[in-house]
Amino acid sequence: MPLDTMPMEPKAEAGTPMLTGHGAKLVKITIALTDLIKQETELLKQRLAREAQKLHGQKNRLMAEYRETLNHLQVNEKLLGPKNSPARQYIRKITDKFREVLRDHARIVLRLKSVAEGIIKSVGEEVVKKNRPVVGYGKNAAFKTPAQMQPTSLQLNQVI
Repeated sequence: MPLDTMPMEPKAEAGTPMLTGHGAKLVKITIALTDLIKQETELLKQRLAREAQKLHGQKNRLMAEYRETLNHLQVNEKLLGPKNSPARQYIRKITDKFREVLRDHARIVLRLKSVAEGIIKSVGEEVVKKNRPVVGYGKNAAFKTPAQMQPTSLQLNQVI
């Protein structure tokens, strides 16, 4: 759900404290980021990197808002009440879910990265094999020293 269409104050569910101001904004942004990262993870699992890449703008905007709101709350800790208040416990619960989704996302991204690096390494090794000079004997029955080869480099220039 886009952040702009979400209500500013989340509706209180059973056992959910009513949050206002920056606390409510933090919860709203955290939930939106969690949903967006879940969606991106699913797209990456389905090998739809281009579709996942389309979510980067929205994700970056939400991350900036999250960081700003979190910094504001850290400076003004008293806005959330005492240390073990229901509001803080609810935010902690939402944040724990967010961290779990981030861990899953990181696993998928690292797995895809290692696969891409393996493919690039294999292609590079094959190119080196194909371009390897033939070593043989020269006129005086000594090994010919191969001429200096130009290095072959490969580059993957795409961000996932």
